[in-house]
Amino acid sequence: MKRPEDRTSTVIIVVAAVLGAGITLYQLTRPGFLFGITPDISAWFGGSIRLVHGAIPYRDFDLTQPPGFALLASPFAFLSEAIGTRDALAVLRCCTPLLAAGSVLLAGKVVRHRGRAALVVACAVMAFFPAELYAIRSGLLEPLVDFFCLAGAALVFDGDGFAGSKRRIFAGGLAFGIAGMVKAPAIVPVLVVAALCLPDVRRRLLPFAGGVVAGFGIPTLPFFLASPSGFIRDVIGTQLGRIPAVDRVSIPVRLGDLTGVAAFGGGDALALAATVVLALFVIAAFVVSRRRPSRLEWFAIAATVLVAIAQLGPAWYYEHYAAFIAPFLAILLGVSLARLVERRFARVALGLATAAAVALLVNQLLLVRGEAVPDIAGTVDAIVPAGGCTLSDAPSKLVTTNRFVATAPGCNDMTDSQGATLSYGYASAGAQHLWTVAVAHADYLVSSTPFPQWYIPPDAALRSYVAANFRLIKSGGLLVYVRSGFPTG
Repeated sequence: MKRPEDRTSTVIIVVAAVLGAGITLYQLTRPGFLFGITPDISAWFGGSIRLVHGAIPYRDFDLTQPPGFALLASPFAFLSEAIGTRDALAVLRCCTPLLAAGSVLLAGKVVRHRGRAALVVACAVMAFFPAELYAIRSGLLEPLVDFFCLAGAALVFDGDGFAGSKRRIFAGGLAFGIAGMVKAPAIVPVLVVAALCLPDVRRRLLPFAGGVVAGFGIPTLPFFLASPSGFIRDVIGTQLGRIPAVDRVSIPVRLGDLTGVAAFGGGDALALAATVVLALFVIAAFVVSRRRPSRLEWFAIAATVLVAIAQLGPAWYYEHYAAFIAPFLAILLGVSLARLVERRFARVALGLATAAAVALLVNQLLLVRGEAVPDIAGTVDAIVPAGGCTLSDAPSKLVTTNRFVATAPGCNDMTDSQGATLSYGYASAGAQHLWTVAVAHADYLVSSTPFPQWYIPPDAALRSYVAANFRLIKSGGLLVYVRSGFPTG
């Protein structure tokens, strides 16, 4: 028979999961978010579309992350054969509330044994963390990685310690391996769990490592074997290529996203203050309670700190990167609150945690209410014929307008234009050859900026080729270059 505390915990988890799904669904009702242009998702979904058409990532086209999303999204890519890439992408987006709810349920499962206040904090962070909501509404990779990392943690840990079953630890490693197959930074929590497993190699480390290898290695190996150099160039080279740069996004800006205060309109001072407050809160929790940290607590501490440090490395930085810290921060804040109050101030802690969760939810609802993204399908339909061989500076302009797949043979397989340039190295001979071939096999160029401003190598000959062989059509802020002699509309 369930105790009243268990029933209350279940209610908290379910309510948080419903609210997390609800706010994600609400985001999709905002202008343009179901069918319009949002960052990056079209690059990843585009890889899946290329794959179901027989093109192999890393060999036939560039993909700057492991092939996880391309494989997991393949049912939607197959669906695009019947309903078009635009509608298939919308169907995929309609599944994101389920992903949001699932992550909240898993976060709740991990910290449930630490009490209701910890549960409210962990579930609220997972449901309403600003970077997570931004990433999930845009269909980016971080929420999917977070889901599998939480699934892995829920399997590997049982209460504050490791699960006693080898099969369960293997399954947890499998989930972490799949997370890494979606996006490479998932290696950080994998290394943390592996280090915690080290005292017991046979019962813990080997099953966990076996699961990771199976989850990441088995699906990825065929793509690596198809093009080892391409895989290394795209997946490893591009990550290293993001680190050096003349201009770097400042640390306070990153901290604002990592702590969530950027969503409240705070500046650098607030971001730094929030970081200090959160750090002191965690330190106080472990100092006041003299118990040694449990395995779960060490995981939460190490994963949060290392992920945060990793976020400071690349010169290139976007706000959705911070979504990757959400599951570890959620667990850490939850267990820290539980340690700090123990049972002495449980009701007060529960009230404060609930008030903070409500404030975060209300703030996010207010922010989302004013959001909108463009939908250029009508403009593109009026100029570019269906099935035309089209190239763009961003795949979102093609996937969302049903112009990503050409009906004529011999068209280019360009998927992620910026990622491909980064993969080969800006101004390198490889990048120049890549773009020369892509433009030569394109009849329409769709862009929001003039072709000379695209993120491509500074090749004067290529720009001269476009100027000589394409005519420029402007429509509603969108630029379309049409090859001479080819029809429009």
